[in-house]
Amino acid sequence: MIKRIKGTDQNFEPEFRFLLALDPAFEDWRVLVAEWYTQQKHTSNTTAALRAFFLRYLHAQSLNKHPATLFDAGIQLPDLWATLQLDSKSEGGAKALHDKIFDFLDWVLRTKLAPPDAAGHRVVPIQLRNPFSRLRAKQTGQQSDLTFAHVLILDSRMLHWQELAAEWLGAQKADVAGRRMAVDKFLIHYILGCDLSRHPMVFLTRSTPKPNCSEVLLKVKSKGSVGSLSAADIRFNNYVVDFIDWALLAKLSIEDDHGPRIVPYELHNPVVRLSKSGIARPSETTKSSLSIRYIKEMRRMLAEGPNFRDWVWAQQALEGGGRSGDWLLVFPHLVNVDDPDCVWRERYTTKYEQEVLVLPPRVTEIWSPVRAVALYVKLELPLRTSQVRMLDSGEADTWRYVHGAQGGSFVLNDSPLATGSITRPYQRGVFHRSANESGAGLFINTNKTADINKPENAKGYVIPWAHETVLYWLEKLRRWQERYNPISTPTKWCDLEAKHFGRTPPHPAVLEARGTACFLFRDAAANSEGTDRRKPLTQGALDRPWYLLLARLEQRGETLDDGTPIQFVDHSTSTTTYYPPHALRVSLISYLVLDLQLPIAIVSKLIAGHARIIMTLYYTKFGHAYMKEVLNAAERNVLAADESNHRRFLMDATMEQVSQRFASVSVDALRSAIGQKSAATFVFEDKGICPVGGSMCDVGGEEITMRLAEKFYAPVSGYPQQRNCVRCRFFLTGPAFLPGLQAHFHAVSYEAYERSERHNELHEEVTLMENRRADCERGRQLFTETRELERLSQRYEAEAEAMGMLVNDMQATYYLIARSLEIMQDANKDGVQLVAVGEMRDIKVALTETSSELHHIEVLCENAVIYPEIDARKPVLRRSQLLDCMLEFNKMPPVFFRLDPTQQLAVGNAVMQLIQARTGSLQGALEYVEGSRRLRDLGIVDETLDLLAEKVAGTPAREVLDAVRAERVLHAPHGDNDAP
Repeated sequence: MIKRIKGTDQNFEPEFRFLLALDPAFEDWRVLVAEWYTQQKHTSNTTAALRAFFLRYLHAQSLNKHPATLFDAGIQLPDLWATLQLDSKSEGGAKALHDKIFDFLDWVLRTKLAPPDAAGHRVVPIQLRNPFSRLRAKQTGQQSDLTFAHVLILDSRMLHWQELAAEWLGAQKADVAGRRMAVDKFLIHYILGCDLSRHPMVFLTRSTPKPNCSEVLLKVKSKGSVGSLSAADIRFNNYVVDFIDWALLAKLSIEDDHGPRIVPYELHNPVVRLSKSGIARPSETTKSSLSIRYIKEMRRMLAEGPNFRDWVWAQQALEGGGRSGDWLLVFPHLVNVDDPDCVWRERYTTKYEQEVLVLPPRVTEIWSPVRAVALYVKLELPLRTSQVRMLDSGEADTWRYVHGAQGGSFVLNDSPLATGSITRPYQRGVFHRSANESGAGLFINTNKTADINKPENAKGYVIPWAHETVLYWLEKLRRWQERYNPISTPTKWCDLEAKHFGRTPPHPAVLEARGTACFLFRDAAANSEGTDRRKPLTQGALDRPWYLLLARLEQRGETLDDGTPIQFVDHSTSTTTYYPPHALRVSLISYLVLDLQLPIAIVSKLIAGHARIIMTLYYTKFGHAYMKEVLNAAERNVLAADESNHRRFLMDATMEQVSQRFASVSVDALRSAIGQKSAATFVFEDKGICPVGGSMCDVGGEEITMRLAEKFYAPVSGYPQQRNCVRCRFFLTGPAFLPGLQAHFHAVSYEAYERSERHNELHEEVTLMENRRADCERGRQLFTETRELERLSQRYEAEAEAMGMLVNDMQATYYLIARSLEIMQDANKDGVQLVAVGEMRDIKVALTETSSELHHIEVLCENAVIYPEIDARKPVLRRSQLLDCMLEFNKMPPVFFRLDPTQQLAVGNAVMQLIQARTGSLQGALEYVEGSRRLRDLGIVDETLDLLAEKVAGTPAREVLDAVRAERVLHAPHGDNDAP
């Protein structure tokens, strides 16, 4: 359609000849803009920007019509924003128009006015420059650009760097997103930003001056901990080191006479590898968590009835008018007015939709509940957003989950997509069918931590929890997708783009190995026809709904105790909230574990991504290192110093005073304490106080029954094999015993993890054997492994029972810790304080997830020296094996296997303390013990040998160490005893 240009009698056409009617001097500009316009997507914003620039800026301001004049760095030009009166537009629209003009002028400058150099690369002369600056970052598709082609757009002379970077990244299979981002920052912000040599050989020459890379990248940092290095910054820096090391060795090295490749002395890697030692690691508790009351409120706000037709707020919240939000165009005959899950509307289209999108004046649309259900699942289960988005619908599974009035059940899947057979069922959908359980579990097909080192087709985990509400809505969504957004074949993982992962996609080989999936949360309302509607929601799809839901919660007028309104969202933005979506995960895990006290099978699966759980006490103001130092000193002295104080207090205290000062799992502990007449009755331990002299373990458990006025109690869980004070109704503890409670939690957590591995192994064996029995029954064959199945089932039940007891112990210990902290935070209390510096509200507790086995073990070994009750024999043995591996990795003889357990504990602690002293933290020391780094990087090879020799004096290991030390002295270069 021909459009009249506002304010003129000219019509717009792509050759821009209307400019010549205004002024024939526009010919040079006309040729340039006509060429550029053919390369662009013809949108109303593009044409509006060009018209504004030529008519209202160049022509109206009577500027010189020769293009080169506009780019002269020595002339002053009118302000573009003010001249075009962009303040009258919306901020987004004004910036988009401004930046479109910038892009056109930048193209003219770089492709037409920049002459080629001797190598044929176009270089912008110093006397020319783009007269305007871009107001928003340009979307160049960097996340999905694994060849770094966008770098050549910025400067064609970067060809050699671009080729090296693309080749190196193509060979990487782990953390491709992080490595791409690191090299991208290096090339754009360091090489281009500092105007360094575009030729790698020149740059890597020692004589070429270069600024410090990490300092340069720190200055341009605009997100996160601005002005200081984070763990991610250090990881990115070290990826750059790896990239340059590869370039030097693979491309710039030469072979010596014996075969190995040697990097010439004249070349070097100027980027220094950094250590994570001493970097502050924010705990999850720094993320604001939501009260479970608010989470339940938001569930009700979102799911307003049993059908999608009832979700009125969700339908209206993102409507926005026009073709936007969660509405998709359909043919009228697809609307099923009898379907309570079919929400539809008819509306008139806009002029733009009719002219550009060629839509009729009136269209029919159906509401897509995909985003709303995804957000609802986040409110019900502690899953990561990416895990929810990538769930499989099970449309290709052998068995199909069907929700009925009496609950859910499985039937054979008759879908054309179904694969597998009854004897060899295919199962990757979220609805998990177990051979020995009637209900459905939930299969999560992605898992961040626990999936490391697993084959792609074995990743994911099962939540053995028939969460009826979640299953109900997931099944409804699957039926809605099958009716209104069907797929003909499963979608290949390798077809997903960066926007679906929220980062650079994994290596193509990794995605290829994942195969296919029928994504449950496929984006039916995606703008691009066809392919995107079969793919999952993009990374930021839930940001806006989450913002609007919190804004609605805020409108209810929630206030603090002092009447101050609670703010949930930042009203100056459209997506920023004070409670990020990840806070839901934190809040729900705490609620499920501590408040609902779910069984171990559910808890362990819900936190399957948490390989191990480490509890840390920390100061919010002074940092981890300071807190560790203070607590280490305090916990060695506090029990002895305050024992008499507590005895005197308990002898004289009232019930109310004891309850304000001590924590317990039952009020019986308080009654027992104030009823004692002799101080000798109180038994003090690392974790707390037994007010009954340790003599009532046989009746310290839960109430069994009550006959008339007499109550009967069970023994404490674990009695008589062990004393389990944290579960006893008579046990008292408090702030002075926090370190001991923390150490006990670590010990129980370690044992629970060990048990869980055996539990899961037995579960797999029992499941496989039950499947074989079912196959035999279907084939009317004799099952010959009945006795073996009974034996395995008995072992499995015993492990499950033991596991359940351990998790209950963890829950009880956590409760006592939390209660002790509440007591400590009472400003009016005059009792014993654990920490002498700072305020009591500065002490908090957090559950930290770690995939490091050594991290967990080291905490136990350190605690074993202070707390005699901790049985650290197994952790000590495992740590000794790891330390011997470290010694061998550093070309030193293993010695720990030659020592007895007591010696292993003492010597191991000494070696770990030496490494921690050099790295500044336990986290930093783990890299060296686990083999990620070598001890020579710290310069402590000889120091380690000397320490070991001193600690193992009088044992056979000393002779081995003395021989190695003597040999190193003879063969090491002068002044370099840490040489390998």
